[in-house]
Order: sequence, then structure tokens, then C-alpha cells
Amino acid sequence: MFALPLAVAFQIVAVTHVTAIDVEHARERPDVTVVIDGQRITAVGPARSIRVPAGARVVDGRGKWLIPGLWDMHVHLAVPTGRALLALYVANGVTGVRDMGGDLAMIRAWQHEIDGGGPLVGPRIVAAGPYLEGHDSPIAHIEVHTPDDAMRAVDSLAALRVDFVKVHSALPRETFFAAARAARMHHLALAGHLSRNVTVEEASDSGQRSLEHLLGFVNVCAPAESVFFAGADPLRRIVFNTCTSLSQRSVYEHLARNGTWVTPTLTPAWEFAVLPKHDVPGDTLNRFLSDSLQKYMVGIFDPPPNLPPEATILGQRMFAKRHQLVLALYDAGVPLLTGTDAPMRNSPPGFGLHEEMLEFVRSGLTPGAALRAATYEPARYLNALDSLGTIEPGKRADLVLLAANPLRQIENAHRIVAVFTRGRMYDRSALDRLLAEAERAARTKN
Repeated sequence: MFALPLAVAFQIVAVTHVTAIDVEHARERPDVTVVIDGQRITAVGPARSIRVPAGARVVDGRGKWLIPGLWDMHVHLAVPTGRALLALYVANGVTGVRDMGGDLAMIRAWQHEIDGGGPLVGPRIVAAGPYLEGHDSPIAHIEVHTPDDAMRAVDSLAALRVDFVKVHSALPRETFFAAARAARMHHLALAGHLSRNVTVEEASDSGQRSLEHLLGFVNVCAPAESVFFAGADPLRRIVFNTCTSLSQRSVYEHLARNGTWVTPTLTPAWEFAVLPKHDVPGDTLNRFLSDSLQKYMVGIFDPPPNLPPEATILGQRMFAKRHQLVLALYDAGVPLLTGTDAPMRNSPPGFGLHEEMLEFVRSGLTPGAALRAATYEPARYLNALDSLGTIEPGKRADLVLLAANPLRQIENAHRIVAVFTRGRMYDRSALDRLLAEAERAARTKN
């Protein structure tokens, strides 16, 4: 732990004359003052009409932009040296995460430390605990084969007080539907991979609240593209789905009507698309990932064998299809969530979220739409719009102060001046110390 305080604890702080971003509508609110008392926002309005309370710490927001805290909606926290990685989220403005499978006791212990206001710095955590899978897995899971197995498994997860139930890819068809029924009975959201034995529409109709990694979606391809991709096994099985020349608009509209969210996780898909033998965007960030963690991740996501000579070109074209799919989903009204599968090699905790928003923009979304997917949509997904997702009185003061406008360029969301969370303000020097400590911890023998 640090010898010096990482953040300033405050009772009342006022960010004055700032441009607040309305992430729901992608609009700027210039010359606003935001007053924070402890962990809550108490006032938001034109600077000329908001009175700064006596004794408040004043942060001059002129020439700066304020956004709600970011969320990474697909992470795995319980990994080797995972405790030391938690601060990386906050250091990158990520004040909340959805853990998609791991050791629940370990995650809850960290969560209690963070929530208790002690020295451990980390994001708010929504956790699934062990996920349901049809075979053995290196990540914490419950192996289920029959509908009765699924019912008992969900009962046990409910007894553990998980926040939601995650399903994985290899569940038998009727076992998946039994898990969905059991989750509804316990009033638990169902999320995760698409089972290989059900369709996207069936999963959506069953109540699966979010679909991860674009699994099971069919890509719209010209005949020549279908021929080109046909010989791409085994790469195609990892980063691509099947091709069709038929419009998939009705599928997307089906999801939109049901209110099913999709978490594309483009950033980790890029690693498989361009292949581990090449440099990828996050390679310069490997200094934050310990040797033990990197070995662990390679063991889980081993690169495919027997790759064709043209694998790089294939991967790039396949990834372009993912971009097209994300834009098609968005245009059809399907709500999207940002998620990174952190800690992958090219998406270290926190950093990957910014790369994911950039991939959304590369898909054709506006910076405002990408920002909404990382702020407003997570709050809406979690039924937490009463406390998160926008800058309004009464909501939690999870906020990020930026040096440039993220609605103009989404990269500006990473130009962080300060992060507010849990009644603390991390200024730039405190954030830099968080990064330095995380890098030091990764290099410590483990």
C-alpha cells in the first residue's frame, strides 16, 4: 500500500463552471456547477444560479468536461494478482464493473474492502460468481448436464446471493431453458454466452438479459466473402460466425423489441483476429500484467493451432465483419454495453474499456453513442438509473473530469484530470500513483 494518501477524502466539493455531458442524449451542458456531498450529488445547474456551500472544496471546471463514471460490463477479477489490478479500473475512470465469472468469496472480500472505505482502491462490483457450463472449465463454474442440474445450480447461486446468473456456451438445450426458468423464479438476471444449442432469438425470448461476444450472430456476406471465409478454420470458429446473404434485420429487431442487450467485446476479439504472434494495441501495457497472470491467460486462451498462411488477412477481414455487425445492431435499436473480458493481453483493466469505446466508433457509432454504452446503458441494464448513469442530484458521485470533449473524439474520455468515487477525489497525481503502484506490483515476483 502507499505511504502517502492516494486521494483526498471530502465532505463537500463543488466542480464549478464545467461542461457536463448529458450521456443519455449526447449533449453538452456548458457552464454548470456540480455540488457533491459525501458520496452523492446534491446540486447540478447553471453556475450563475448554484450556490457553492461554505467550506466546500472548489474544483475549477473551466475548460473541462464532466462525465458519469465508466462501466466495464464484462471482466474477470479473480485472477492471479487480481487484487493488485483493481486500482487500474479507477485510474482509468472505470468506477464500476460486472464480473462475469470467478471465485465469489474472493470477489466479495475485495468488494467489502472497497465498499468499507479502506485502503483498497477499486470499482463497484456486480458479480455472477461461478457460471453454469456443460463441461469442465478452468474458471469457477458449476457443471450442469440436465434440467434438474440447472435448477439445483441456480438454487445454490441464489443461496449464495449472486447478483445474476451467467450461462456459458456448452449447455444442452433443455438445460439452458431450465436455467432461464430458475433464474426468473429467483428474480435473477440471466446473462452470458449464447448456448450453441439455442438461437439468438430463443435466448432473448427466454429472458437472457445480455448476450456476450456476438456469439451465434450470423454475418451478412457477399458470395465471394463466403467462399473466402469458408476455409478459415480453426480461426473462423474463434473470431467469426457463419455467413449468409440474407438480411438479419429481423433478428436484430427481435432483440430490440425484447430489450436484450448485447456486449460485443470487440477488444479481445481483435487479439484473436490479428493473432497473438503480432503486436496488438495493448502490448505496451503488458507492464501492468504480472508474469503469472500472463501465463494464466495463455493457458485459458491458447492460440489456435495450424493457422493458414493467410491468417492475418483473414483475421482482419473477419474483424471488419464484427464492426459491421455492431453497427447493424445499433441501427436496429439493440442496446449495447461496453465490455472487455479484462484482463486480456490487449485489454488490461481500465485501459481496455477505452479501446472498446474506440472500437465502437470504428464500427460507425458516434462518440456519444459509445460513451452512452459505457455509462447510461450499464445503469439502465442494472436497473440503477435512480443512482447511476447520469449527472443529476441524488445520484452517486461517480464522476470523471476530462481535459477535452469526449463527444468530439472518444479518445478524449481517456484525458482524465480527476476521478470522483466513494467520497474521494483522485486528482491526476493520485491517479498516476495508482498506475505506478500497479506496475510495481506486476513486476514483483509472484
